Formats: sequence, C-alpha cells, structure tokens
Amino acid sequence: MLARFIADRLRRLSGDRRGVAAVEFALVVPSVILVYLVGFEVTEAATAYRKLTDTTVQLADVSAQYTSMNCTDVSNVLNASAQIMTPYPTGNIQIRISEVGTNSSGAGSVTWDQPYNGATQLAAGTAVTMPAGFQTPNSYYMLVQTTYLYEPSIGAAFIGPITMTNQIFMLPRSSTSIPGPPQTPHCT
Repeated sequence: MLARFIADRLRRLSGDRRGVAAVEFALVVPSVILVYLVGFEVTEAATAYRKLTDTTVQLADVSAQYTSMNCTDVSNVLNASAQIMTPYPTGNIQIRISEVGTNSSGAGSVTWDQPYNGATQLAAGTAVTMPAGFQTPNSYYMLVQTTYLYEPSIGAAFIGPITMTNQIFMLPRSSTSIPGPPQTPHCT
C-alpha cells in the first residue's frame, strides 16, 4: 500500500508542470544580467577609447594649423582636451605634443616637446620611430601622443584600470616647421 502511494505521488509529481517557468527564470536571469553588465562595460570602454582617439586627432589637427607655438598656444591646445573628452574625466589623461624632424635619411628626432598632466617630457634630439610613409627626408611633423587610464564603472574590482594609448603624426599645414616653446619650463 505504501509503495503504491509513493508510486502514485511520483507519477503525479512528474506530470506536474507548475513552477517550471519560475525555475527556468531563476536559472537564466543571472546569466542575462552578467551578459548585460559585460556588454555595458565593453561599450563604455570602447566609447572612452573613441573619445581618446578624437582627442588625439583634434589636438594634432589644431596644432598643425599654427606657424609657431608659444606657451600660451600650447596650453590652450592641451586644455582643449577637457572639452573633447567630455563626459569622461580628464584627470586620467596624459598628453604629449611634439614636433618631430627627419634628417636626410628619414630618421626622426624630437625638435621640441611639451607634456601635459604628468606625461614625461622627451628631450630635444630623442629618436622617434617614424611610421611607414612618414620617413620623408628633411621634413617636420606634429606628433600627439595620449594615454588614458580608463577605470571601469561596474567591474573595477575584477578588471582593474585599463591603460589606453594613441598617437598621430600630422604635417604642419601653413608652414614647413612649427617652432615651439622652450623645452623648459613646462608650458602647462
């Protein structure tokens, strides 16, 4: 009798479909939330990198329009990064604006350099590896290098800060060279 009762209950239980949706929901929701959060963080990091790229290009573009740069010009150009990087904080960005000259064989070296927000200054004469297509003998280029420390908003404890870097070489537009401010003191 007891065996028959247990068998009857098991048969009814195996046919009962109430609560299946709740169990499936409880199993799936954590995975969906995790995928959403990872997607959000990846999108935020990609957007921050895009803003860093925009900052690098815009600073080089503006710098290349000068015929010479003094400390005020350099400070104005470097401080423009705050508007370009908005809404991301600019306390984590380091920028270096340099003029690079090439010798008769196309090898590059720094003519002048101005760092911003803790970036290390390159001494005049420091060798610079020129990318393909920028090894024109006896030419000058504006070089803007940026580094941004992106701090994830959600997964900071798991991922940690991400260092993003970018650089661009650009020809001066209105002159062959853009004489810059003295190497020291720093303009910013």
